Amino acid sequence: MSYAQVTGHQSMVFDEARNRAYARAIEQCVTPDSVVLDLGCGLGIHGLLAAKAGARKVFLVDPEIVVQSALEVAKFNGFGDRVQAFQGRIEEIELPEKVDVIISVFTGNLLYSEDLLPSLYFARDRWLKPGGHLIPDAAELLMAPVCAPKRHDEWIAAWSKPHLEIDYSPIRRYAANQTYWGSREEYASWTLLADPVTVERADFHEATTTFVDCTTDFPILSGADCTGVLGWIRIHLGDAWVGTGPQDPPMHWTPQLFPLDPEWALKAGDTMGFKVHRPAWGEWTWTCTHAGQQQRHSTFLSQPVRASDLRALMAGHQPGRNAKGEVLLQTLSRMNGSQTKEAVAAGLQHDFPSRFVNEREALAFVESVIRSHGA
Repeated sequence: MSYAQVTGHQSMVFDEARNRAYARAIEQCVTPDSVVLDLGCGLGIHGLLAAKAGARKVFLVDPEIVVQSALEVAKFNGFGDRVQAFQGRIEEIELPEKVDVIISVFTGNLLYSEDLLPSLYFARDRWLKPGGHLIPDAAELLMAPVCAPKRHDEWIAAWSKPHLEIDYSPIRRYAANQTYWGSREEYASWTLLADPVTVERADFHEATTTFVDCTTDFPILSGADCTGVLGWIRIHLGDAWVGTGPQDPPMHWTPQLFPLDPEWALKAGDTMGFKVHRPAWGEWTWTCTHAGQQQRHSTFLSQPVRASDLRALMAGHQPGRNAKGEVLLQTLSRMNGSQTKEAVAAGLQHDFPSRFVNEREALAFVESVIRSHGA
C-alpha cells in the first residue's frame, strides 16, 4: 500500500467511537456458529472484531490489495485459521458458503454519495442466510439549515475577491455548486437554524434503491444568515443509533454542507422550503425557497460542462472512442496471453508514437492496465 492508502485506512482503524459501536453490535449477534462477511473490509477491523467475538469463520472482502494486509493482521493476532481474504468486488467473487452476518461501512458521509449500497444489497441477496444479521441494518439522512458565514466567505465568496489584481469571479459559480465539509471543531460550532429533518430512511434488509428525492420545510427557529443546508447520517448498529451530526461524538465520517449563494437572511418564524434530489450514481441537486426567492444548485455544475458531456448523458447516444480509448482498446486486445508485457508496450509505442515518448512510458501504462484489467 502507498503512504496515502495507509493514512486513509488509519483514520478508519483508529476511529474509536465508530468501532466501539460496531464492536457492541457484533458482540450482540455473533456466536461460535456464526459465519461473518466483512464487506469492503479495508484493514479488516470489523471482521477481526467478529473473530475476536468468537465467529466460526470470517470472510474479508475488498477490491483492493489492502485485503492482504488485513489477512496478515488476522494471522498476527491468532485468527488465521478462521479468517479468509478475497480480493475483488463482491459481485465477482464466490464465497465458500453463505453467511450469518454481513458487516459493512457503505454509508459514507451522506449515505448515498459513494454508491456502495448496491453492493451491500447484492451481498445481502446472494450471501446472507434467511434471518441473518446486517451491521448496520438501517440508516437515516438528516438535514438542517445552518449559519457558517466564515466558511461561506472562505469557500465561495473568496472567488470574487481579486488576487494579485486577477479577478476569479467566473469560478464562483462552480464553488457554489460543490458540497463541503469542515473540521470537527468548526461544524460542531455552526448554528443550526431549524430542527433537523430526516429526509431519507433506509432499511437495509428491504431496500433495493438508492434514489433520493425529498421535499421538506424547515421552520426557522433562529434568525441569521443561512449559509446552506448541512447533511449527516445516523446508522443503526445492533440496538443503538450512532450519528455523525454536529452534536455527536467525532468520527472520520463528517457532515457535508450544501451551500447557498448568496446567503439568505432568515428570521425566526420564517419557513425555508428544501428539495434534494439524487439518482443512483448521479449528482446531488438541491433547491431552496424562501419568501418568493429560489436557489437551485447541483454538483453537476461544480465544474465546466462540455457539449460532449451532455451528449454522453442523452438517451440513445451512440458513443465512439477517442484517442485514449483507441490506446486502451489496443492494449486490451494485445493482452491475450500470447505476448509479454514488454512486447505489448513496444507495440503500443510503435503504433502511438505521439502518446508514448519512450518504451518505459508505454510499459508503465501497460502495467497500470494489467493491474486493473489483467488476469
